[in-house]
Amino acid sequence: MSTSDRPVEVWRLPEEDWRAGRRAATWTVGPGGELLVLLTAGAEPEPPYDACLVTVARGGERRLDLPQVPLRHPTYLGLLPGGRPLVVDGRAEELADGWELNGLVFAPDGRPTRRLQLGDDVQALVTDREGRIWLAFGDEGCYGDNPLARRGLLGLDGAGRTVWVPDFEDLPEEPMEGLAAATEGRRVWLAWYGERTFLTAADPGGGPPLSMRLPARQPVGFAIADDRAVFLQPDGELVRCVRESRKGWREVRRERLDLPGELERQHAHGRDGVLWFRCGNGWYRVRA
Repeated sequence: MSTSDRPVEVWRLPEEDWRAGRRAATWTVGPGGELLVLLTAGAEPEPPYDACLVTVARGGERRLDLPQVPLRHPTYLGLLPGGRPLVVDGRAEELADGWELNGLVFAPDGRPTRRLQLGDDVQALVTDREGRIWLAFGDEGCYGDNPLARRGLLGLDGAGRTVWVPDFEDLPEEPMEGLAAATEGRRVWLAWYGERTFLTAADPGGGPPLSMRLPARQPVGFAIADDRAVFLQPDGELVRCVRESRKGWREVRRERLDLPGELERQHAHGRDGVLWFRCGNGWYRVRA
């Protein structure tokens, strides 16, 4: 195995943050390969709460204070063009005047600028280079009353307007549960299952989506680079595959992670052939 195939630690929560009671409420990887970690006072803060967004990139580490975040559960993060963070609560309640706005966009200086409705029961979220927000929903969203979540898979622009929604006739089955999401250049991949598990490549240009069977059962996350892919299983196993056709993948080998700390099973992110994941208080990346 080459060095690039081995997981590499990117960042570790500093001891001073841990001793001060700061915990990683959620995290993501931006379109440019920057790691973003949202720190709060405890894992489940009471709103409104102050948060700190840590960004780790080639230029080093920088921190941005996000004051008085009103979201009940900061479940997902995104990064929009211009360095604008997006914090999302995965659940939204239906109120008397409409659905709760469960997404909050911040300016680069930390000021809140826009509230968004991003559907209910979000199970996967990724932003692309053009600032679109791609989502996959859970069964309570797919079979619930929220109009955004009913399609199971969805693409929105940075203002919350729908830019992509699949026709069920273009999918092998109707989505029941979202699993994970990844980007590969301009392409966005969404993993989900109905009766079986699938990968769907959304086409922002308006063409029909490309769907193929998932080679790994309900992965935590995955990354794709042309005809190579790596899938992370909930038990900490990396499944490496090659694509043999437009229809599917062939497994070539499996590897067991041997890293300190427990694998986080809620978030793992694929960006341009690199899979990012968390074990304990460390964040790692590995190439497809």
